[in-house]
Amino acid sequence: MTKINAEGLGAQWALQEAQLPQNNDLNKQLKSEAELEKASGGFEALLLHNMLKEMWGSTSSGGILDENSNEMNIFRDMFNQAIADEVVKGEGIGVKKFLKKELSKSQDGASKSLGKV
Repeated sequence: MTKINAEGLGAQWALQEAQLPQNNDLNKQLKSEAELEKASGGFEALLLHNMLKEMWGSTSSGGILDENSNEMNIFRDMFNQAIADEVVKGEGIGVKKFLKKELSKSQDGASKSLGKV
C-alpha cells in the first residue's frame, strides 16, 4: 500500500488555490473567445443561408422535380444550410472576422469600464 503524505497534499492544494484566480480569468477569456467565434460564425452562416435562399428564389428551373414542390423546397433549404456551414468553417466571406473584431472591442471596452467603477 502507498502511504499518503497529508502535508504534501496540503501544500499542493494551497498552491493550486493560489493559482485559481489566474486560471479562472484565463478560462473566462478562452470561453468568451470561443463564444465570440461561435456567435460570429453563426451570424455569418445565417446571412449566407438567407442570401442563397433569395438567390434560388430568383431562378426558374425546369427539371424532373417540380420547383415549387415541398420536397424541392426542403432539399434546397438543406443544401443552402450545408453550403453556408461549410463556407463559415473556412475563411467565410469576411463577416465573421469583422464581427469578431468589433465584438471583442466592445467587450474589452465594457470590461475596462466595469473595472473603473
